[in-house]
Amino acid sequence: MIRFALLTCTIFYYLFAGAQDYFKPGQFVIKGRVKNFKEPFFEFGITSYLDNESHAVPVQPDGWFEQSFPVQHQQDLYLYLHDDALTFTVQDKDTLVLEWDDENFTSSFSIKAGGEYRNEELSLQWLSFRHFREPFLKLFQMEKTLSPEKKYARVNELFNQHVEMISDSFQKLQQLILAERKGRKLKFTEFANRQITSLLFQYSNFLWQNRMVPQFKVQLTKDSSRYFDALEYQFRNYQYGHLNEFWFRDIPEYRDFIFNYIRFQKPFNSWISIPPGKVREFDPTYNEFHTTLGSVPISNIRDWFLLKSILFGFGHYDFTAVEKVYGETLAILNNPWMKETLQNHYNAVKRLKPGNPAPSFTLKNENGQPVSLNDFKGKVVYIGFWGVFCGPCIYDIKNYVPQLHENYKNKEVVFINICVDAEEKQWKEALVKYKLDGINLIAEGWTRHPVCQAYNISSIPHYVLIDKEGKIANNNAWGPGRNDLKSGKNPIDLLLR
Repeated sequence: MIRFALLTCTIFYYLFAGAQDYFKPGQFVIKGRVKNFKEPFFEFGITSYLDNESHAVPVQPDGWFEQSFPVQHQQDLYLYLHDDALTFTVQDKDTLVLEWDDENFTSSFSIKAGGEYRNEELSLQWLSFRHFREPFLKLFQMEKTLSPEKKYARVNELFNQHVEMISDSFQKLQQLILAERKGRKLKFTEFANRQITSLLFQYSNFLWQNRMVPQFKVQLTKDSSRYFDALEYQFRNYQYGHLNEFWFRDIPEYRDFIFNYIRFQKPFNSWISIPPGKVREFDPTYNEFHTTLGSVPISNIRDWFLLKSILFGFGHYDFTAVEKVYGETLAILNNPWMKETLQNHYNAVKRLKPGNPAPSFTLKNENGQPVSLNDFKGKVVYIGFWGVFCGPCIYDIKNYVPQLHENYKNKEVVFINICVDAEEKQWKEALVKYKLDGINLIAEGWTRHPVCQAYNISSIPHYVLIDKEGKIANNNAWGPGRNDLKSGKNPIDLLLR
């Protein structure tokens, strides 16, 4: 009966819900009350069909809060509370009601959304978070000496434990739902399907990050999936090369996975040519554009990938090369929201095109003194956007930054380090700990800060190179580890001539 209910539910839901325009912007509300809260606001992150977004919820002196925020269809919400990121699903028209005591968080926290089945969903997600957040994070601490097979065994074992807990909890909750309330049972069954699918790609993304795809694939065992024959059927037929628009619409983890899979699982990743045969220079946005046109048949996924690829390209690759692909992409996008989003983004970032004046800014240094970009006209400026909690940033600072700075000592080069992810106290402590020299500035708030918005900083570390005239030389400059200091021909040397 369970299998029949799941299959019936899935078919019914997909046929009638699939026709909606899930890119259409909607709204949800966060409200509630917190006790013993000492901050003026708390923050959360939310997925979207493009990049994750961050927002702040103002808290009144008496602890009450209420505010609405944008959401597209259904997304993952990350509440940054109690030094962690609590994960829940949020939908268009949701009203999330939060309550907790900040001095006794775990036992006092509650989240509701109105309606019994939504409250059951959120309760199950909170249970899942409390039991598996820490074990999942420990996967990232596995010994480097472990063989890929042993690493995979640990990942797959935890995945199945996670599925089994969802399965058992689902069964117990189902028993509490009266038989005559079939609509509620169907909705909750849909949710259970989505939860298991999101777990599949949460763990698949871990495999991807550890370069274990496509060799390994998380799989359900008979025990963990005993309540979910229908899901087992879907997963048994799932292959990495299979596209599923229903998963794309509902599962942010699936979108993350296929974005990387399309970009990197190429048929030819190395080659040998006969001189003087010419190999096309590094141009990933161009390659992704043509690969996608020939390999992604579902229009919404194809257009979404092209849009996301262009936005990613403007944030990481050569502006002029990406701009050429931008024109081709804009001409073929069908979805109005995607087309408008791409045009708006281009209008915002085209000021970073090489040769344009670098956006000016004034930030305070570690002594509280204002420092302006205009102070350094006549010198080459190398800006590094970094973060105290950014592992790759700290790696660069420890291994490459000292040599780079020493190489250009007493030359017309200024190194500006802008910290974006920390409060002032944490930033100052990190400056002492890592002995970071150069011009040290802080832009608290990251993507909300005007400087990060002006320079399109969505990820760190990020480097920008500005010429002596104060014009953009490269808005996605080489990191300190890529600058060949012995050649005399790296981008900084060329600007000094």
